[in-house]
Amino acid sequence: MNIKLDSLYSESHKSVIRDSRSNSVEIKESVRRLGEELGKKIIMDYFLVRESITTPMNSRLDGFLPKIPLCAIITTKDDFSFLGIGISSVLQNSISGYMDFNGQRGIQALNAEIRHMQLPKPKGQSVHTLIIAKAVLATGCTAIHLAKKAMSEYMPRNIIIASIFYSQNALAELSYEIPNSDIIVVGEPDMLDDDGMLIPGIVMV
Repeated sequence: MNIKLDSLYSESHKSVIRDSRSNSVEIKESVRRLGEELGKKIIMDYFLVRESITTPMNSRLDGFLPKIPLCAIITTKDDFSFLGIGISSVLQNSISGYMDFNGQRGIQALNAEIRHMQLPKPKGQSVHTLIIAKAVLATGCTAIHLAKKAMSEYMPRNIIIASIFYSQNALAELSYEIPNSDIIVVGEPDMLDDDGMLIPGIVMV
């Protein structure tokens, strides 16, 4: 299932990331903010439970409460400090890790050697939801490698792939390779050129 996060707020941050006038601090902050928005979307769509509550005035009413199971948020090393941190700041009951593919992208990333990997072990409980967070899904190959490695490690009940910039080609590849996953993206897709680069393009995130 593909889910789209659409809002003027999220689109404004995508524009900051695309804008050639934006500096590194502004770009990283916008990536982090979009991570927060993706985290909120995940809570809203997956982890809200309707419950009857009692107020301090002893009144009862029906409301929604967040019931967040243990989530593992896995990114590339480049995405860890901004997109990953943004999502994990909202999903309080989570562990975070990353993999470093030594700069390999596109089709090369599918079978790339993992230079360094940090996949924390949950203590006393199993991972309910695996979240693969990748700021850019051009071909989807890096996300596929991330997901398959993390799935073998955690054996999660649910798999969510979250991204900001993406192509329809990447969504199709991910749906084929990770058929039981849900994909959450921000706004509309980009085009993909013959070199596997997104158009209209962004700075390297």
